Amino acid sequence: MVDYDVIGEDVQYLKTVLSSGESVMIEPGHLIYKDAASKLDVRAGGLKGMFSHMLAGSAVFLLKVDGPGEIGSAGFLPGKIVKIDLNGNGIIAEFNAFLCMDSSISYSSKFAGMWQGIFGGEGLFLENFSGNGSIFLHGHGQVVERELKPGEEINVELSHVLAFDNSMEYNVARIGGLKTMILGGLEGEGMFFARMRGPGRVWMHSISLFQLAAKMVTRS
Repeated sequence: MVDYDVIGEDVQYLKTVLSSGESVMIEPGHLIYKDAASKLDVRAGGLKGMFSHMLAGSAVFLLKVDGPGEIGSAGFLPGKIVKIDLNGNGIIAEFNAFLCMDSSISYSSKFAGMWQGIFGGEGLFLENFSGNGSIFLHGHGQVVERELKPGEEINVELSHVLAFDNSMEYNVARIGGLKTMILGGLEGEGMFFARMRGPGRVWMHSISLFQLAAKMVTRS
């Protein structure tokens, strides 16, 4: 079994130790280091996966790292790493949240819808992970987790959605009226909520890339 260890507090990275015959998949650009004995291979998710990744602005290929050896990986910004064990189920994640996963997990892209992509500020595609094994996602700031009971609903500002169980119902709703939308936009907030209905789990960023980019623009 692959040995994973999340290192750090507010700024975290993932240490992964592989034995011979073990392997993991990593999003390109997130790899910090690897032992010389570990081998790298490039894997594509098929023509459909390649096309959707190109449109989403994320990597077309994944890195497959074969043991033995130790590797380190991390997100692009300060934040938390969350481990999710799929156990035969699946999750849907924001497209740039993926960090590392067991090589046994299936991986594909899912169209988020034009309104979700444009007004969520995080791209038009989501990532769909399913199967057995562990997956690690990177959240900006803190990662907030909520588990919803059957029929229970939560409204999440779109750019704060990190991931959710793929069995959940979700759609997009506008926040308030025109005044709320305008004032919210001036503060660098999104204008739409993701309406999530349980049962299932929802993971959220406490800081969104949309907010961060907006604040950097207003201060430049």
